[in-house]
Amino acid sequence: MQFFFLFITIVGINARFDCPNNSLFNRSIQLPTTWLHGSINCFSKDAQQQPDLDIYPINNDTFILRENKCINYEAPFMYLLFGNNTVLLIDSGASVSSTSFPIQQHVENIILQWCIKHKKQRKDIKLIVAHTHNHDDHTAGDKQFQSKPFTTVVGTTVDDVSRFFRLKNWPHSISRYKLSNQRHLAIIPIPGHEKSSIAFYDCITGLLLTGDSFYPGRLYISNFTANVRSILRLTNFIKSNHLNLTGILGTHIEMTKTNQIDYPVGSTYQPNERELNMSLEQLEQLNYELQYQWKNGFHKRRRAYYDAFIVDPEPLELPLLPANKYISNHKFILMPLDTLDHVWISYKPTFHTLIDYQLVFLAQISNSTLLSTSLTKINKYWTIESYQLSLNNLINGNISSFQTKLYIDDNKKYLGNITININQPFLTITQLNSSSNTELYQPLRYISYLLSNSIKSQIHLYLLHQIRISTDFDAIVHVIINPMNCTSDIEENKLNDLLEQNANEWAFPGFSNDVYNRLTSGNIRGQLLGDIYSTTCTMEIIQEIHCII
Repeated sequence: MQFFFLFITIVGINARFDCPNNSLFNRSIQLPTTWLHGSINCFSKDAQQQPDLDIYPINNDTFILRENKCINYEAPFMYLLFGNNTVLLIDSGASVSSTSFPIQQHVENIILQWCIKHKKQRKDIKLIVAHTHNHDDHTAGDKQFQSKPFTTVVGTTVDDVSRFFRLKNWPHSISRYKLSNQRHLAIIPIPGHEKSSIAFYDCITGLLLTGDSFYPGRLYISNFTANVRSILRLTNFIKSNHLNLTGILGTHIEMTKTNQIDYPVGSTYQPNERELNMSLEQLEQLNYELQYQWKNGFHKRRRAYYDAFIVDPEPLELPLLPANKYISNHKFILMPLDTLDHVWISYKPTFHTLIDYQLVFLAQISNSTLLSTSLTKINKYWTIESYQLSLNNLINGNISSFQTKLYIDDNKKYLGNITININQPFLTITQLNSSSNTELYQPLRYISYLLSNSIKSQIHLYLLHQIRISTDFDAIVHVIINPMNCTSDIEENKLNDLLEQNANEWAFPGFSNDVYNRLTSGNIRGQLLGDIYSTTCTMEIIQEIHCII
């Protein structure tokens, strides 16, 4: 490890960062405008024949890699930068499998071809695997590189990153990392999206690599204060040092070519996606928006839409909804578990109001004897109707319990009153979009919640149709998964735990997302979305419990 430290120089954040003479632009680059953009049916033969990795050389010493969206919808971009005797891989992808996504093999093949072209031996080239930040969709491939010869995998904590890149005063200093005498990189800490986030400025290409902190998509912010300072620091770094900038490249594309319109989370098919490259002007737009929200106080923070990106603070970084709004007798669907007093509760959307939600939360109930909870009778259609309460107060967490009327068979038979005691926090909170320009979920999508796991070979789940727009359908089905009918790269003894996680998102390739293709009966194969283990399972549909349009 000490060998690599010799190539790192510490630079203060206010110090001038100069590129070596004759380094900038002595190797021209050509950025791609389109990429493989996935498939609407990832189980189809055509989709299976697509390469697992899109590889694009922008010059002889710089490669951009993109994971296939059918392997993982995140489809992260990775960057491979060559020096004379050192090559840097930035991020390792969103999948652990060396079968479905052999990222180490791909990188090794690129290095070997580079060695042949430059008349070098592989043992003379050191591979460094570093990361833009510590999220699974950028680090999942690390295990494929660990213990490989001539390879160092940099850790992902703030201490790991600071130690390797010699960042002495995180996040207020930058460092200079030398891939060669001419190819110098500036390493710039930019916590906010994630606490160990860094950006890379490359003197050879003039590219700024910004990870998930800036890209054409939803800019999730987990620490608003840190993010404001980081984007200001990043903008000032480029401008104060008068660095030539050929482009700003992040690690995802989530926006369409239509301004301010994004693809839904979990999309495996993006035929009209925006270009990856961003501009300094767009970075300044982000900086302006963050500074504006910061100066106007916490109560003014919001989700902000720009043509090429969306500022998207996490819920804890946003003010609560206005109190005491949307007071009504709200209706919910009650989904009993195989324990006597616990239930899942799903808000019953109306699909005709300006403010509508998909909400799911766990609760305990009083008067539980009113419910029949044996699995043979679990598929009854239970509904509850609250007395007057504010939907905003409920979402804000200001209501811990409320009184309801209990019905069976969609309000046809009144059984009595029960008290709902809420287990915070809500697992699913989605405000439905009423815009006609909203991109729809494709293919069919459901969210799963555990019903029973008393028999390990039969995992009972509730599947709720995943809703994004206010003119959709709300449906609930009861399914069973036998883990033996799944394929996954996770260890066998951990598969059940993965399948039993609540709020898992499932896609059903080959079925368009409309009410006529909803799950009603039979067996169907689903793809677990956002899963680094490439998990798919065949499910047995026991019964559709509820459906409204």
